[in-house]
Order: sequence, then structure tokens, then C-alpha cells
Amino acid sequence: MNGRHSRRLVMTAAAATLTLGAAACGGGGDASSPSSAPPAPSKVSGTVLMAMPGDNPGDLALRKELAKKFTAINPDVKVTFTVIPGTSYSQKVQTMIAGGKAPDIFNGGDVQIPNYVAKKYVLDLKPYVEREKYDLSGFYPEIIDNLTYEGQLVGLTDNYDTQVMYYNTDLFKKAGVAEPTADWTWDDFLAAARKITSGSGSTKTYGVVYDNWFAPYYDRIGANGGDPFPENGTKCGFNSPEAIKAFTQIQDLYKEGLSPSPAAFSANGTEQQFLGGRIGMLVGNGRWSAYSLKGVDKFGWKIAPLPKGDAGRANFFHISMFAIPRTSKNPEAAFAFLKYMVSEDGIKAGLANMQGIPARKAIAESAAFKNDPFNVEHNAVKAFTDSLPTVRRAPSLTNFSEINDTVTAKLSPIWNLKATPAEVLPAVCAAVEPKLKANGSIGGG
Repeated sequence: MNGRHSRRLVMTAAAATLTLGAAACGGGGDASSPSSAPPAPSKVSGTVLMAMPGDNPGDLALRKELAKKFTAINPDVKVTFTVIPGTSYSQKVQTMIAGGKAPDIFNGGDVQIPNYVAKKYVLDLKPYVEREKYDLSGFYPEIIDNLTYEGQLVGLTDNYDTQVMYYNTDLFKKAGVAEPTADWTWDDFLAAARKITSGSGSTKTYGVVYDNWFAPYYDRIGANGGDPFPENGTKCGFNSPEAIKAFTQIQDLYKEGLSPSPAAFSANGTEQQFLGGRIGMLVGNGRWSAYSLKGVDKFGWKIAPLPKGDAGRANFFHISMFAIPRTSKNPEAAFAFLKYMVSEDGIKAGLANMQGIPARKAIAESAAFKNDPFNVEHNAVKAFTDSLPTVRRAPSLTNFSEINDTVTAKLSPIWNLKATPAEVLPAVCAAVEPKLKANGSIGGG
């Protein structure tokens, strides 16, 4: 799955509300014993139904091509697809499961992993991995760590993405500013933004456009040493000194005129602002933006890791995984096809159009991938591999959507510059804390 869809899945999964109770187990073992796996079959057979979002025809074409190759090796298996509109994808999949018509494989977003586990929604793949001695060492360990929750391996993926910084090399050169490095601090970032900012009105050049959805401010909180939801999602960290500093740093960019305000980019987004050629740096995006910029020739651009804070760097880890519902009617064939999609052959088949970084280290760090002219010109690999040690997983909240909606509503005075973070953030925690319980779990998505 590509990186652009990875972010879309994060957002749409967050918007869906899971209404299922503890799902009964299909072919994957006793629902009360998710750690067990049945004996391995002598061969896999039957039908595998994969649910795919309809807003990415390229990815659908790839999965169909992989299905052909897989069934050529496994002629007793038939892989079929159900295509669901992207805007309703997550909810529709859940409805299918609730109605006893679960797919055998579906795409899931990172913020929903705690919910999937709490509701016994997905099959734990760990017993299958152990039964087959399936080697996970080829994947970046951060990926397997972040796909493991409460001891359960909830899915696998063929790529990953994380938050980085895009920058306009022409504007850096014009302002006499050295290009960003992996060692850049917030002070370096701020100094560059001030030097690049010039002019006024419709022709103003801004040093940065800083997005205000949850990942960018999570990253700034983390870089300052804080956590938006500490103690395994049982506490609110928005009123901490680290969070107040983070939101103040971001708001000050808008106040000082170093970044367009959220009101200015709310209609078309920060990426479109950057595409205009009068923005020095773009913060709030992953590798998906590299492909929006692929045809840009009016200015040069590159990618760098996010600037560090008081506690170093922090960057949200985008994982869009392939998961098997516990109500799958054919988990053995589903697991076999899943393994094929994330195999070296499967990943290489989609490499030309992959918008994330390959999940397998041998491919991501191969000369063929790293030395691709596009990746070299724009630093479109190293910025991400350099960021892997500082990735941060999604919060441990089974009710992420409810919490995020509450936070978003309360943050408005910060974004419209009507109040300071110190004035607003205590009210955020006052609204959020009643919704937090042990393990961040009170119900729905």
C-alpha cells in the first residue's frame, strides 16, 4: 500500500466507530485463546476475499497482479477482491464482519490497532509465525515492534512511512541558508524560517508552512520530551510543560508570520501551499508528498528529517497494515497470500509505484532503490531511514476517534490565535480525562 493511502487510512480509520462486540473466532482458533493456532494444513486451498479501498486504483491493480502470481504457485487458492469507497472503507469492513460476511484480508490503520486488539477484531499472527518458523528478521524491527500490541502481532505490511520535512532548495539558496541536516534543532529550523520569510501580501514568501493535524503536534510534544497520552493512554499530557511549549512554538510561527495560518491553508492544505513555490519548508507530511511533487520543475526540493527538540527527534510512525479478521473463513490461505504480498518478490513487484519505504531492509537499503535517480535527487530514502530510530507509535487508545475529535474541537482557539496554549490546554485535558480509563479503553473506534 502506498504512503499517501497510509495517511488517508489513518484519518478515515480514526473517523470510524467500531460497534462490534468481542468477535467470535472463525477459522483462526478459539476466541478465548488468541495465542493458539491450528495445525498447519498440508496445502492451502479455497477462496481468499480481500477488501480494498476504491480510491487507489494503482494499488488495486498491484494486488490483483500479485494474486495472479500467487495462485499460479497455489492453484487450489482463488483470490477475489471487494472494492469499497475510500471514504467509508473502515466502517464498511466492520459492518461486513458484524454481519457475518468478513473479508479474509483488509487494510487497517495504525491508530486503530489498540481497538482491534481490545475488541478481538483481528487474528493474532504470532502463533502462525511461530508455527511456521516464519522469519521476521528481514523486516525493519521497528515495523514488527509497532505492529505488535499487547503481545499480539496484528498484521504485516510491505512499506512504512513517517513524518519528515520537505524544503525548497531554491529558496534556501536565495536566502543564503545552508540546507537542513539530520542534526538540525528547532533553533536551526526557526533561524532558517526567519531568513527565508520575505515580502508581504499575495506574493509573500514564508519560511515554513506548518500543518496542524495531530501528527505534527504529537511530534513536537515528543521532541520536547512529552507525551500526549502518557501511562499507556490512561493520562492526558496536553497540559504538561512540554506540550504547552510545543503548541507555543507552533502558534508562534503563525503569529510571527513565518507560516501561513491554519485559516489560510484549511481549504487546500499545506501541500498545495508548498507547491506554489513560495514556502521554504513543509512540516506535517510523509513520503506521500514526494509523489505530489514528482512533476514539479519550477523549483528544486528535497526531504530532511524533522528538527530535534529538547529531548531529540520524534516522528509519528505511519503503518498501514494487512490484517486478517478473526472471523475469516479461510485464515490459512489468507495468511499464505499475506506472506506473499510482503515477501521480497511481492514488494519488488510494486516498488516502482510504492510511495512508502519498503518494509524489508534488504530492499530499502539496496543500491537499486537508494540509487534510483529520483530518490537520490530528493533524498527520498535516507531522510526516512535516518528517522526510524525516533519513530513513535500511535497512542494506546481504543477510542482514538472520540478522543481526537474532542481534542481537535478544544484546540481551535490556538489555531485561530484567539488564546495562548497555556490558556487552552488545561481545558483540553479537562475534556479528555473523563474519556480515559485503564489502557485507554472505553469502547468504540
